[in-house]
Amino acid sequence: MVGPPKTLQDLRRVEGAVRVTCRACKAVKQHDLEELIIDRRFRRLSMEWEAVRRTMPCRKCDSTDTRVDGVPFGQDDVERRARRSRALLMNLALAVLDDASRRARDEDVCVPATRLALRVLRPYLPDRELLVTFWTAAETGRGKPHGPALQAMRWIVTKLVDAGHPVWAEFR
Repeated sequence: MVGPPKTLQDLRRVEGAVRVTCRACKAVKQHDLEELIIDRRFRRLSMEWEAVRRTMPCRKCDSTDTRVDGVPFGQDDVERRARRSRALLMNLALAVLDDASRRARDEDVCVPATRLALRVLRPYLPDRELLVTFWTAAETGRGKPHGPALQAMRWIVTKLVDAGHPVWAEFR
């Protein structure tokens, strides 16, 4: 990332955090970036960096007279390694499902590897409906020209992206 971030999502590239320093009470709070993004999205607040800098209140005294900084590599090593391993595990499961969805119209892909990939993705999705949809599409989609498993795979990726999970670009 060259220069200041334009949005909160830009801080993901440097695994950043957001530090808020209150000018009134001198309190300092470092926010986890993902939790801040989820909170601002829930409250329908802007993700633009300048808007974040103007509107972040102090958690102690609720003053808006604050200084907001992006802190690159703001997580500790244990937290960063855990986040990377979860992202890697999720994306490897997506790679298995992507391969299975592309082969589903030509051959049977309802094998243990596909089942394991679906089980790995279960904690990242709000419900299991899409996973069941993928499995049934893979079972019944053999020989169909427009693979229903491929469509189910796209739905899974869309749901993961909407939930804020770090999905690799080749699946988007």
